[in-house]
Amino acid sequence: MNGELPISNLTPNEEVHVEEGILSVDIYTKDNSIVIISPVAGSSKENIEIIIQGDVLIIKGQRFPPEEVQENEYFRKECYWGPFSRTIVLPKNADKNGIKAFYENGILMIRIPKINTEETKKVSIE
Repeated sequence: MNGELPISNLTPNEEVHVEEGILSVDIYTKDNSIVIISPVAGSSKENIEIIIQGDVLIIKGQRFPPEEVQENEYFRKECYWGPFSRTIVLPKNADKNGIKAFYENGILMIRIPKINTEETKKVSIE
């Protein structure tokens, strides 16, 4: 339980700490773009938020199980249901203004165009 109290042991004045899952991602480059893909089954696009803060991309959301199941009814519990997030530091050449996100069949895909940040400067000799 990661040091958390079971709900049945909480008193009315205790705060409930909600654990947040870490979203798994694949990141690669293709067609002059940075591509981030992530399986987010159990979530709809309305439950996913993508935020850019400076050079950081944040993906937040929540997964919902298809039906309510009591803890004592599980034989095995490997799937994570609940809030999740992932923070990714973007490289310098990421065009933050050109980001596009797509969601289909439980897969989130984010495409970030790359811009040319290599500056060529001619240095004069004095």
